[in-house]
Amino acid sequence: MGISTSAPVLADTPGKIGDLTPDEARGKLVYTTGRGAAGRLLYFRLLTAGERALPANGIVCANCHGADGKGGREGNIVMADITDGTLSRPLPASPPWNRARAAYTDALLARAITQGLDSSGQQLDSSMPRWVLSESELQDLLKYLKRLGNR
Repeated sequence: MGISTSAPVLADTPGKIGDLTPDEARGKLVYTTGRGAAGRLLYFRLLTAGERALPANGIVCANCHGADGKGGREGNIVMADITDGTLSRPLPASPPWNRARAAYTDALLARAITQGLDSSGQQLDSSMPRWVLSESELQDLLKYLKRLGNR
């Protein structure tokens, strides 16, 4: 979830999007628009900006991790594959990060999203926003992330 901007993608219905549950649909709004279910603009922090929370105007998870969650490369920055199949298993040390990590649990993924620490407690790249989410927004996002790459 690095820093890249685009116009927000608006959902066609607030309750259910395609085959998603209402929780997953709200999580998709967070992932693709940087807004909570009620349209509340979300905020994030960057390591390089101190403790000040910045508005997520055009900054959304999907910009870097992709609509499918499979990540990619932007210049020298590699955005991680955040599909459930990748996150739910441990990874050995390999390029581009050359460090191993444990499998993610919901609690560890929540920590990565909000505190910028990977499943092994190591700092994620400084371009990864540390999101300021309500507990319900975070839980909805976690539910949606489990669907990425599984549809």
